[in-house]
Amino acid sequence: MGNGKYYCPCWEIHPHNDMAGTTSTILQAILFVSPQFYCYPWKPLLNAAIGDTYDVALKHFLVNHKTAPNLVLHCVCMAVQLLGNFCFLQTVDDILFPSRPRPLSILTAVTWIVYLLRRTPSAPWWVQLASASSIAAAAAVAPSLVPHGEFVSLVLLATFLGVLLLVHVIGFHKSLHAVASVLSTLALVGFHVLWSALPHDLASISDHTVHINCVFLGLMLLISLVKNPLVPSVAYGYLVGHALAAITGQAWLFFFSFGFFGSVLQSVSHLVTKEVPTMVALQTVASPADKVRYEYAHVTFFPHLVFHGLVFSSDLVNKSSKTT
Repeated sequence: MGNGKYYCPCWEIHPHNDMAGTTSTILQAILFVSPQFYCYPWKPLLNAAIGDTYDVALKHFLVNHKTAPNLVLHCVCMAVQLLGNFCFLQTVDDILFPSRPRPLSILTAVTWIVYLLRRTPSAPWWVQLASASSIAAAAAVAPSLVPHGEFVSLVLLATFLGVLLLVHVIGFHKSLHAVASVLSTLALVGFHVLWSALPHDLASISDHTVHINCVFLGLMLLISLVKNPLVPSVAYGYLVGHALAAITGQAWLFFFSFGFFGSVLQSVSHLVTKEVPTMVALQTVASPADKVRYEYAHVTFFPHLVFHGLVFSSDLVNKSSKTT
């Protein structure tokens, strides 16, 4: 049940109602069975039906995205999520609709952009333009990037680590966690070196690819059903998904795990800037219905939130400079 301006009549359910709990679990599973920040044609529609408003999502976002370094790093993370999202959709289109012009990718981009533009009247015009342009650009370049997935992954990782080094160098080092930065860098580089050393596209397991996929996705579904699936789903999707993608040589699985790579980079951004990830903070919400509603809003409006957050970060910098 809601109260005040956060009341949502379309989602008024009682926490102790078994049907309500089942509904929340199903909606949670739909969100966490794949990369949480990936969009599909149905995700904006689901958020319109059971999610929350942009203003509520922005309020939650700004609580833990106050610093300029975190927001700049999140711009890179957003690029990872958007490129991974539409490269994944491209691989699915190639499998399901080989003779049609990318129906899933195009429908997702159009639905998402239209939804964001219509449901964010409080966002500045340039935020709407930047967000829509980013989604459209990712959808446009995806077909060219799919054959070069490993290279794209390395470029984006290098970009993230380069920005992380830059924010240390240009004067933000006092507000950053230096040890976390070093350890995170070593871990990220180490995992990518490990995956590159794995045997790629093994012919000996080609006959078992379907079984491997079923087991992987089955465990993904089970993880999505636990009370707080965020951390285990990201860890499993990132580590196991990427390793299996390398061994089996499946492009769809590589770009599926790419979304969890983006989530790991977001976690690193929060770790080094000493801010709590929004999706982690939302796990403390008492009502499962509220938690799911807020989570859907956060991931659906994410491109807008990142760009809009830059406005508030610059405002904070200006205010602090005036007081010193």
